[in-house]
Amino acid sequence: MCTDLSLDARCTPQRAEIIRLRYYNQEPDNDAFKYPLLLAFESYLECVQEVQHIEHVKRKGKEATRLKGVITARRELERLARETKASLDPYLSYYHWTRFNDKEAFHRFERYVASDRVSDPELLVSLASVQIKSDQNRTVDTLYRALSLYTDSADIDVSIYHSLASIGLDVENYRMAYVWYGVAEKYDDRLPDIQRIQLGEKFSLPTDILDAVTGDIVSALDSSTFNAEKLKLNKL
Repeated sequence: MCTDLSLDARCTPQRAEIIRLRYYNQEPDNDAFKYPLLLAFESYLECVQEVQHIEHVKRKGKEATRLKGVITARRELERLARETKASLDPYLSYYHWTRFNDKEAFHRFERYVASDRVSDPELLVSLASVQIKSDQNRTVDTLYRALSLYTDSADIDVSIYHSLASIGLDVENYRMAYVWYGVAEKYDDRLPDIQRIQLGEKFSLPTDILDAVTGDIVSALDSSTFNAEKLKLNKL
């Protein structure tokens, strides 16, 4: 569980997470635990690399145990990457796509998130980050779907609202941009309302109606009932 890891007081949280994952997955039924284990080893490797060269006057042996930790982490990352290269697990597919630019892994990830099995909105946000480069309409649909999966509005990254507002500007749908800037303001105290107000004035938008739509969206997000179709956002 831990004999191949560094044994000094440094990097204790990272080492503990690896030990925990190893302990509870000694006879795993699937590859699911390997994604958090890969992340744990990445975090551990970063930590031990940072401190392995610190000189210890009284205990020179600590550098040796840290070197052992570096070697273990690199070896395990390579082993886990080999074992999971063709995995159908969406998180592992995402890992291979983002770490190794594995196109096949991306296609597996894309097929999964296109299905009705997705329950983690962050997977959809990750897909949207790719779609936005080539298909803004699909990006909007993906982000709307992601928003429908959040169970707490406090967990939503406000960059989603900014992305939707920016797409509205890009496709010259200024009503959409106005609404999503308004939503962003509700969750980001640092965001001034001047851009939204100027947008409404410049394009003579029906701001009273759009402010009501903004309120409906915020209410839906706060109650975890966001549904783009029911909110009729396609009519913006």
